[in-house]
Amino acid sequence: MRRRPMPFTEEQMKQVFDTNIIDFAVRHGFEVEKGDRNTVHVKHSGGLYLFRHGRGYYQFAGEKSGNIIQFAQEYLGAADFKSAVEMILGCRAYEQTEHYVQPVEKKPRGELILPPKDKDFNRTIAYLTRTRGIDSEIVYAMINQNKIYQAVTQKNGYTFRNCAFVGYDGEGKPRYCALRAPSSDRKFRQDVENSDKTYGFCMEGRSDRVYEFEAPIDAMSHATLCKLYGIDWREDHRVAEGCLSDKALSRYLKSHPEIREIVFCYDNDVDGKDANGQPRNHGQVQANQSAEAFAKAGYKIFIQTPQTKDFNEDLLTFREMSARSRDSPERAEAEEREAAYP
Repeated sequence: MRRRPMPFTEEQMKQVFDTNIIDFAVRHGFEVEKGDRNTVHVKHSGGLYLFRHGRGYYQFAGEKSGNIIQFAQEYLGAADFKSAVEMILGCRAYEQTEHYVQPVEKKPRGELILPPKDKDFNRTIAYLTRTRGIDSEIVYAMINQNKIYQAVTQKNGYTFRNCAFVGYDGEGKPRYCALRAPSSDRKFRQDVENSDKTYGFCMEGRSDRVYEFEAPIDAMSHATLCKLYGIDWREDHRVAEGCLSDKALSRYLKSHPEIREIVFCYDNDVDGKDANGQPRNHGQVQANQSAEAFAKAGYKIFIQTPQTKDFNEDLLTFREMSARSRDSPERAEAEEREAAYP
């Protein structure tokens, strides 16, 4: 009896596993953004990350990983191995001449359900004020506005506590929530499922100027630096995207027509590289692209680049240098002279 031939040739299977999963995901309607050194994050996915080398994915929420075939089955509705490979190749099994594109319907975003609040926010407050150096007045102001809290979740018998950063729509409804571990030793970060990043993390101001950031911690660090320099941190607006984008800023401007000046404060990715390994300062490339676009819309534009990697690192560096200055022998001697000769 003749054996039925394999549905795909060795060359085709090589082509499947040589297909970059990031390109494949984008081609099928997924939006990606900067993740960490090794991954990109899939927007609105509840913690789905694609590896930059293009050969797999990891889903934090379900603690699952896989290759491009499993990705097609899990996230694009491929019924089995054969249909997943067909989707990747663009042709049906046994018929290399027939073009095949699996129709993909993007699921509508469901309602955002915020994780439960913990009985206290001690760990989150300590992390933001002590580890990250953010002024306590600013942290408590955001807590009082329900934009920061300590989330607690249970999974597999374990309890997890994370910082939660929340963005709201004009009616005060939560539309975006990002979680991150309250520790410099843990790298956990995840957007809550059904988050809409076009709402972002916003710090309302009174002036006609808005500062634009990638992360909430950078926005609050910038506000802290202003306060340390004697500037009223509540005067200007601040918007944090939660990623490398300007969509939350666009939405914020629509509801704040008084704003005429935008200052882009994206990260200074001096060690960044593109997909081909070539140097690329992602944050400053985006800053220049966004600045050009909003200048055409009539806004007065500035770019404020961090001295270090980002504004939180700038803040920590400033605090460390201030502490050294206070502890130096020259400073102590000067204080003694001031005390002796008032």
